[in-house]
Amino acid sequence: MPRPSRPDRTRARTARRWCADFAMGARFAVTGGREGWIRTALTALGVGLGVVVLLLASAVPNALNAAMSRKSARSVVPVADGTGPSDRSLLTVSSYSDYRELPLYGRILAAEGPHAPVPPGLSRLPGPGEMAVSPALADLLSSPEGALLKGRFAQLRITATIGDEGLTHPGELFFYQGSDTLPRPGTTLRNGVERIIAFGDHGTPFRAGPLVVLSILVCCVALLAPVTVFLATAVRFGGDRRDRRLAALRLVGADRATTRRIAAGEALAGALFGLLTGAALFLAVRVPLAGLSLFDLGVFPADVVPDPALVCCVASAVPFCSVGVTLFALRRVAMEPLGVTRTAPPLRRRLWWRVLLPAAGVALLLPQVIGGQGSGDAANAQVIVGVSLLLLGVAALLPWLLDAVVARLGRAGFGGQSWHLAVRRLQLSSTTAARSVSGITVAVAGAVAVQVLLTGTWGSNEPVPRPAWTEVGAYTGTVPAARAPQMSARLRATPGVREAHLLVNGYADSVRHHRALAHTAPEDRGDPEPYPVTVADCGMLRRLAHIGTCSAGDVFLVSDPEGSVPLPDPGTRLALDPVGSRDAHRAPALWTVPHSARHTTTVRGDRLPAFTGPGVYATPEALDSTLLRRPGIAVLLRLDPHTPDAIEYVRNTAARIAVGTHVASSRDGTEEAAAVFRRCLTAGAAAVLLLIGCGLLITAVEQLRDRARMLSALAALGTPRAVLGRAVLWQTAVPVALGLALAVGCGLSLGTLLLHMVDRPLRLDWWGILTLTGTATAVVLGVTALSLPPLWRLMRPDGLRTE
Repeated sequence: MPRPSRPDRTRARTARRWCADFAMGARFAVTGGREGWIRTALTALGVGLGVVVLLLASAVPNALNAAMSRKSARSVVPVADGTGPSDRSLLTVSSYSDYRELPLYGRILAAEGPHAPVPPGLSRLPGPGEMAVSPALADLLSSPEGALLKGRFAQLRITATIGDEGLTHPGELFFYQGSDTLPRPGTTLRNGVERIIAFGDHGTPFRAGPLVVLSILVCCVALLAPVTVFLATAVRFGGDRRDRRLAALRLVGADRATTRRIAAGEALAGALFGLLTGAALFLAVRVPLAGLSLFDLGVFPADVVPDPALVCCVASAVPFCSVGVTLFALRRVAMEPLGVTRTAPPLRRRLWWRVLLPAAGVALLLPQVIGGQGSGDAANAQVIVGVSLLLLGVAALLPWLLDAVVARLGRAGFGGQSWHLAVRRLQLSSTTAARSVSGITVAVAGAVAVQVLLTGTWGSNEPVPRPAWTEVGAYTGTVPAARAPQMSARLRATPGVREAHLLVNGYADSVRHHRALAHTAPEDRGDPEPYPVTVADCGMLRRLAHIGTCSAGDVFLVSDPEGSVPLPDPGTRLALDPVGSRDAHRAPALWTVPHSARHTTTVRGDRLPAFTGPGVYATPEALDSTLLRRPGIAVLLRLDPHTPDAIEYVRNTAARIAVGTHVASSRDGTEEAAAVFRRCLTAGAAAVLLLIGCGLLITAVEQLRDRARMLSALAALGTPRAVLGRAVLWQTAVPVALGLALAVGCGLSLGTLLLHMVDRPLRLDWWGILTLTGTATAVVLGVTALSLPPLWRLMRPDGLRTE
């Protein structure tokens, strides 16, 4: 067998020596006594907290895909146009409601044959009088909190529970209700009833709009960039003590390259422990995440699965970065046998490369700012890189800014003893302070940028006034006009209702135009000229239009301020509800606009109910509402503010009147979704700030332990505790104040660029900005308060004892 050549043997010895050095560093991480274990545990905890955030971010694509797949699985597939009932068709109508601010969704089903489709999560269709509910809804109905909700389903019995495959998230309140009273779906009537042939419409994939894509990209960068900075800080925990231990190794003969490899092995061991800690924390938080939902989407614990490729990237990048950060930090540290010497005096920090980072970010964003937001993977990558460079540029600028400000403060000569102690300490170790605060700076800058983007695109500085009425309506044709007074009386008798006003609305066409259409071929008919018709009492009409005096038998021709809606002239003969009459195979009723009809205008549009507007307004004595074949029925209610659950009683009554009856909510879905999104962003930013606060606290305690002898000497010389406590506060507050000022400025600038990109006006959410800066300030105060007990303990005189 041939012997290995000399180069091969040299490479083998080098590899063994390197492995031995790495192994020695790993042993130092776990065999250094209590102090070594504490240092390694802090590093593992810091790295683990960062890793769990990265793993959660890598699980977002799979979680969203699973949620969208479940939502698509229960979407309906309508039959082809003109197709009638068959043994495979199913009638259905959606039900959207709320219960004490919780969204409550459902579908009412009526099978037209034995082979009707079954929704996902069920084994059979619920029959008339039966319902299937989600587990969360079943728990709510069986609890004391859901006692009032039972009245909404008083005539129904629960026969099945919907499986996970039929729900968007575990906490969703959803039901399927069987019925045999659903009306036929009309081709021209909007009664909400659909005839479907299957569940699971996967034909049109979900595509988020450009604003949503931009918001998601910026949010991800804003939340993950500070985590990256925090990871770089976490692997430096205990760096000063490690340097002194490596100097002791130099005393016994280790060269500089060996000490660096040992330091790399120690950092690598802490990073590996951090990966295990992060994996354990990730498995622990999967179950609590199942209770969260946003935009009607949520996750099951089984959906929170990181992408394998991203997991490999995290598992390889974290150890690599930890070793790289450690070696980079040792570039200016001379570990000699007699001790550790750091480069002195400190080199003047160069500004040019720090400015290049945000300048490069602006250069990447500028084409889309000028030409509009692009689409596609290349444009998204351009936004991600540009925003990342801008935010990381904040972290790069902070050390230079801190050095410049601290130098001026040192020369100013004002302040007390605590101030001078803090400023002098910052002059000696500004790098450590800047490194600790950079995470908060990046987090606040990113969160402020996203706040500005969301406020400018989805929000408004002026609150939109809402009508003071609760609107209960019925789909067209579901409640006959003859039953409208009975519907109004039942709602008026509901507990918590003070007033109830009935409105019946429909459409009319001039008799001349209607007859002209009758003598025209169907393919040549144009759209009719409908005149909106509303029948209500005088008390209600006064709230809808500026009518002045009103009495029984009055008619009003109400136009909008612009006069854009055509209105009939007094004396015009109208054909009432021609479309509904044609569907009912009956001739439309005729009615003449009285010559006494008065012209007027509507009230402000934001004060009108959703279903009213310009048109012909008539009192019941002037126009019999039963002449409208398929009218829309609405009842406007004024609720008693002293009855907390008045709206729930109204919803229960409305559910018992007819299938197509619904209670309109004054909430705006887009504004509510934006508000929820902003709250989630603020919560995520606050969590990142707390995460970085843990790193600040660890760094502060580590610095106090390194200065134990000096603190004991100051205490022995009679320095009051309050002076040292205020010095710790100033030492933390000055870098954070500079970082927050830099972060707010950068965040506002970045948010302005993003708003120009999507062509939206600049609106500032000062309360949101104050919340973020206030949270950062609270983190500083908390770190200071938690640093005081170790400070008092280290000020004992026995700290001067040496052996």
